[in-house]
Amino acid sequence: MAEYREPNIRARQLGDRLLQRMAEKGWGVREMSRRLEMSAQWVSAVTRGRARPSPVHLARFLTTLGFRGEEYRELMAMGDEMRTPGLLEKPLQLRTLIWHEKRATAMSQFHGCSVPGLLQTADYARSLIAEIGNATDPDHIDELVFARMARQVILDKKPSVTFDFYLHEFVLRLPIGRGAPDVMRDQLRQLGRLADRSNISIRIVPARCGGHPAMAGHFKLIESAEFKPVIFIDSEVSSLFLEEPAEVVAYRQVLKGLDRVALDQAQSREFIADLAKNLYSSGARRDDGHLA
Repeated sequence: MAEYREPNIRARQLGDRLLQRMAEKGWGVREMSRRLEMSAQWVSAVTRGRARPSPVHLARFLTTLGFRGEEYRELMAMGDEMRTPGLLEKPLQLRTLIWHEKRATAMSQFHGCSVPGLLQTADYARSLIAEIGNATDPDHIDELVFARMARQVILDKKPSVTFDFYLHEFVLRLPIGRGAPDVMRDQLRQLGRLADRSNISIRIVPARCGGHPAMAGHFKLIESAEFKPVIFIDSEVSSLFLEEPAEVVAYRQVLKGLDRVALDQAQSREFIADLAKNLYSSGARRDDGHLA
């Protein structure tokens, strides 16, 4: 009838969707149990992601809740996917990432090319999106910037969450903003302000260290009391979530390596402040008009 296991990403997503629809109808676990003629324990396990219902039982669950058409097919596919650990989303979606971020107790991440979204100013985000060039319509760009800024509420609403950011020096030196120094100067000042918070650590990986443990690229480790650790990696067309223990261990090793080579927090704050003052000040330009 159902497999009982530790909840994985898809199982948690499916359970969340079922609970939302049950809440909309005003049905609790007991009422759902009565309508399905299944045990309350089973209904509870499915909605908490701890049970993998068979296709027949999932179909009955969905139809009882009134799911139809494309939404029904999406959730049935989710039921198939929950039997495989990890998740590859295509096209790129933020829904799964936001779900995990809202429930996080700790996040650790590395970026080698740009400031991570949770730390970006609106001007930096807008300039970065425009310069990448995948979005050209001003309204679309505004929507993307708004969505990115909205995610940053977790920095303020969850002071008990710890954030560890490792940024390569190149991130700070790449002049996002088409040569307008105020975009980068304000962004660096924002990093400095955030680095002063007790729950946020920003560490710089200096270029002089050469090759480093995160050469393979950016990633995010998300930890929570509600689920096992998850690794998030995104690209232009997809989002990859890893949750196998061996995969998480591999990325923890990368973080340990970054901790060894990165500047400490005080050195990093000083490094950021010096760049904001000397590299991106209004007068820090060469005679040809470009940033020095």
